[in-house]
This record gives sequence, C-alpha cells and structure tokens, in this order.
Amino acid sequence: MPMLAGLLLALGAALTTGVASVMQAVAARRAEEGDVSHLVLSPLYLGGTGLDFLGFLCIVGALHWLPLFLVQCAAASSVGVTALVGRRVLGTVLRHRDFLALLGLGAGLALLASGAKPQAATAVDRAAQWWLVLAAAPVLVGGALLLGLRRPHVGGVLATVAGLSFAGTSIASRILSNAHSVRTVLSAPATYALIAFGIGGMVFFAAALQRTQVTIATAALFGIETLAASAVGLVVLGDATRRDFEAVTAVGFAITLGCAIALSLSEAEAERPAPAARRAVTADGLDH
Repeated sequence: MPMLAGLLLALGAALTTGVASVMQAVAARRAEEGDVSHLVLSPLYLGGTGLDFLGFLCIVGALHWLPLFLVQCAAASSVGVTALVGRRVLGTVLRHRDFLALLGLGAGLALLASGAKPQAATAVDRAAQWWLVLAAAPVLVGGALLLGLRRPHVGGVLATVAGLSFAGTSIASRILSNAHSVRTVLSAPATYALIAFGIGGMVFFAAALQRTQVTIATAALFGIETLAASAVGLVVLGDATRRDFEAVTAVGFAITLGCAIALSLSEAEAERPAPAARRAVTADGLDH
C-alpha cells in the first residue's frame, strides 16, 4: 500500500509539473528577454508556479515512502506530459521517435517501480544538514552571476544550475520526510536549504526559458536534477533497491532518464497552433 500511494503521488507530481512547464513557457514567450522579474510575477507564470508547488507537495509525500531515484525519475517523466500538452497548446509536432520515447518512459518507470525498495530515508543529524545549507551558497552565487551574462548558450547553463538547485530541494525534502512535527521542520537546517534552493531554482529556470528553447532547458534541468539527487540518495540517505533487482533498477533508471532527455532534446519545432488549438488556448486562458 505505501508503494502504491507513493507512486500515485509521484505520478501526480509529473502531471502537475508537466502542465506547469507549458504555462511557464507561454509566459516566457510573452515577456521581454532579460525581464525576469516581470516574467516571474506574471499571472500565467504564477499559475504554473502554483502547479509546481502542488507537484512539490506530491513529491514530498512520495519521498516519505520511496527512494529519491524512483521519485526523481517519475518527476522527470513530466517532460512527457509537457510534450503531449505542448502539442495542443504550443503547436509542437511530435514525431514517431517522440512517441517511442513516451512509451520508453512508461517502461522505464515500470522497471524502476519493480526494483525500488520502499523505506524511510536515513536520519541526518542537524550538524550534517548544515552542509546542505552551505552547498547552496556556490550554486546561488554562480547562478546570480550568470543572470548578468548575454553570451550564447548561457540559457543551457542556467538550466543546469536550476537543476542543481532543484536537486537540493529534493534532497532536503527527503531528509525532512522523517519529521514528525511542524516544530521539527521549522528548526531543521534542511528547511532553510530547501527554501534557498527552491527560490534559486525558480529564478534560474525562468531566466533559462527566456534564453533557450524550452526543450533544451527542460533536458538540462531534469538530467542534472535526477542524477545529482539520486546519487546523494543512494550514497548518503540510505536509498536502496530490492535484493537482486540492482540491474533491473539500473536499466529502468537509464531508460527513464534517457527517454526524458530524448523528448526534451527533440528537434521538433513549435509551429503556429492550428485554429482548433488556438481556440483551446483561448478557452484555457493561455492566450489572448
């Protein structure tokens, strides 16, 4: 039962964040390049952020039972949701290989679910949690410096930094999943790390969306976030696979992450939405 509940929450996170990415991409297209503050405060982007927060709550719930590598891969599958919703809202063309990648996402997640071992995270004492807070400093400073650059490919680098930031939020959430009271959460250093990484990730990803294609930004984000968070979960937080399922889990991880990145890096270009798509966008409040 805990396994099923965790999987449903993880897939709920994929659904909400996938739709949020499309909303944020539309908002980024409307905003002027470099005007990050206006973009982040726009109603459409805030709506996407609200869905992101709902997805975050789903992830926190899932992390109470499931290891980081499974939850992160499930969250990364949101790019599949983005691809399908983007096809309708943004006029994105999905090729045969994109549909194959979508099937691969499902297969990879099934393999991961079969090998994951439901368990609570290893307890991390307060002193060790401060290392996570300290780790936020170079990430946030580096990202802030990149915001002032106008060089080619800086958008992809910003998305990579956003991926590191969101990996930090996932690690902090896994640490806090064992907290049994509001007082414990408020006094835990991991909470401050979560807040710092979360704000930085939002700002850096918003800037990345303005400076590079949404597919490039999403691929860098999910690739770095999934790999970094999963590695820390396995090495530090006691995440593990079921006995004799190590190879199955590794294959599932590779397939899921590979298909997510393949979808994100698809060369499919956004075309002008067809009339039916434009009517749907208008009805949903995503266009004028």
